[in-house]
Order: sequence, then C-alpha cells, then structure tokens
Amino acid sequence: MISVAEADRRLAGLIPSRSAETVALERAVGRILAEELVADRDGPPYDRVAMDGYAVDASEEVRTWTITGLQLAGRPPLDRTGRATAIEVATGAVLPRGCDAVIPYETTQRTNDTVGLKDGEAFPVSGRHVHRKGTDFHQGDVLLQAGTRLLSPHLHSLASAGIDPVAVVRRPVWALAATGDELVDIREQPEAWQIRRSNAAAIAGEAAAWGLAPRDQVVLPDDQDKLVRGIEQLLPDLDVLVLTGGASAGVLDLVPAALKALGVETIFHKINQRPGKPLWCGRLPSSQQGSATLVFGLPGNPVSSLFAFRRYVLPWLLACEGRPPAERRVKAPMAERIPPGQTIFVPWSDTLGRQDTHGSGDFLALAGSTGFLEIDNDPRSLKEPRYFPWGGVL
Repeated sequence: MISVAEADRRLAGLIPSRSAETVALERAVGRILAEELVADRDGPPYDRVAMDGYAVDASEEVRTWTITGLQLAGRPPLDRTGRATAIEVATGAVLPRGCDAVIPYETTQRTNDTVGLKDGEAFPVSGRHVHRKGTDFHQGDVLLQAGTRLLSPHLHSLASAGIDPVAVVRRPVWALAATGDELVDIREQPEAWQIRRSNAAAIAGEAAAWGLAPRDQVVLPDDQDKLVRGIEQLLPDLDVLVLTGGASAGVLDLVPAALKALGVETIFHKINQRPGKPLWCGRLPSSQQGSATLVFGLPGNPVSSLFAFRRYVLPWLLACEGRPPAERRVKAPMAERIPPGQTIFVPWSDTLGRQDTHGSGDFLALAGSTGFLEIDNDPRSLKEPRYFPWGGVL
C-alpha cells in the first residue's frame, strides 16, 4: 500500500508528451491552443469609422458641410471632394479618403443635403471617432501564445485571422466500464437484489463538466473470461480505460487478474486513504498497443469511485492536455484523529461546510456538496486542507 503522495508521483511520471489535433472553431472554447496565433493583417485592417455620423476634414475648421455621399460598411472607400463637404458614414465602415474625423449625428443639425454643428459644439478634431488602422495590432504580431486556454473572447482573434479549424493540444481518449452483475440500466426497474448503475453516470458527468466526456460507456459482467474479452475490445486506441468495481479483494473482484491476463502492468494497488483504499492503476505498454494505455480500477462504492476519479483520474487527463487544475485550499480547521500516513477525503459545501456520510455507499450525502477536502496529519492540512471542487460548480 502506498501513500497519496507516492500515487501522485507515479502518475506524474506517466504523462505523455503533447501532440496536436484540430477542432472546428465553434468547438475550440476550453481547449489549449497548440500553435501561436500570428496576425495575417493589421487590426483594424483599415481606418474604421467608430460612430454613425459624417466624415469630414477637421483641418478646414468649418461648421457647415454639404453632404456628397454615403459610406456604408463593407463597401470600398469613397473620395471626399471639395471644400466644406462631408460624407455620411456608418459605424464599421472604412473612413472615406480625404477625411480624418467623424462628427456624430447627435452633435449636428441637418437640412436636406446640408449639415451643421449644433450651437455650443466644438470643431471636430483629427482622429475623433476613428479607429485607426493597426491601432490594436500589426500584421505579424503574435496575438495568442501557444498554451493559451481558449475562452470565448479568444475566438474573436482566431476568427479575425481566418483560423478554422484550430490546432489544439490533443485531448486524451478514454472509456468508462462499470463491472458487476448487480447493475441494470438506469431506465430499468431493478429487482430487489439489483441496483441501477449510478457510478458511471456520476463519473461521466464529472468528466463532461471539464470537457472530457468518455468516448465509450459499457457494462462488463462478473465473469473472468467475459471480462477479459470485454476489456480487450475496449483497449485499442484508448489513452485511458476506467473501470468501476471489482478492484478490491472479494471473490468477484476480478479486475486485477483480468488486466494481468491482458499484459497490463501494475503501477499501484491500494492507497492509504479513506474512502477509496482499493484503487488500482496499471499500464498496457506501447509494445502491445499503438500507444501506452493507462488503466484505472476504481472501487465500486459510489463515494469512493467518484472521489477516486476526481482526485486521480481527472487531474491526469487534464495534465495530458496541459491544463492541470490549480491547487485550491479552504480554511476549515479539522479535529480529526488520522492514523500516521493516512489521508481522508471529506465531502464539503462552500456554503454549509462539512457534509457527513453514512459510509462510502452513501451517494445521497454528496448531493449537498460542492467538492471534497483532502486531509492528512500535516499541520497545514489540518487547518487549511486541499479542496477538490466538482466540475460545473460555480
């Protein structure tokens, strides 16, 4: 049995080098940019009208102009000709040639094709209400660095540079397999000795909240041969396989033996923690697959399985993509008596504090939690434990 810290160390050593894949621009939010974004032209690419009104030559210092044209957005620039003339302009349009300022509608009075400043309004100033070409950036400038986690504002820059699809860091591909003959589909009416498979729903939901929904979800039986065949069918092209149940020491805890039969090497089995002690982890080497596949065998109890996934599997998946979650702590002094070397996980609510459970099967107790605390005998941990929030919790 190993410590939580040792489990973290072993998993950190298994994070693969990053590679790139492409996704459609509209699906790029939340992904990690794989290549720097370089501007293909100035921003804005032309002298841009910033207010609806009239474009003029401010150097003339006149208060009345004759309107000679209408400059609409998306049209080539018009030419202003003649002294004391103006061109009516729309926001977003290119500034007409021969103009250097825009007078907003609200500062003027118009009669037919003549427009003048209202009493008390000052002469226009060169550059007023004009967004000059290249003010924001120049062609060749780096707009976004590789490694940027893309948010909706970043899509402005990508779209403006004509980037679609977008090169992003490859996201790990994983599958989720629930084991156990007692499990029935969520929509079925279980017998008195059966249960609906809720572990998979919670784990897949937690992963999806972080943008990491599993590729496949299956149920495997408590039969050694069928379990081996089922796992074997899942493994190709996977980065990670997550199994729930069958990882402890009971008569039907068949997962470790099934994985051994498939050549999966054990990385660790059992962590000095509560709940979730039986957690199993192994790896199918790349010599037997296209690439190495990491395999997790989570405990079958609902609280244990969800905690183990959020604490170990999810951070590993995120780290592969280059977005490991930042460490968070809360001030929550604990009067726990924790055995030396052990770590405990405690459901926690941002508003209600500690949430007690009736054991690792009490999934209902988690409904009021926003995450869980990790506590050990370290003095800081007893006063300010680490906090692992559920995905999707604001």
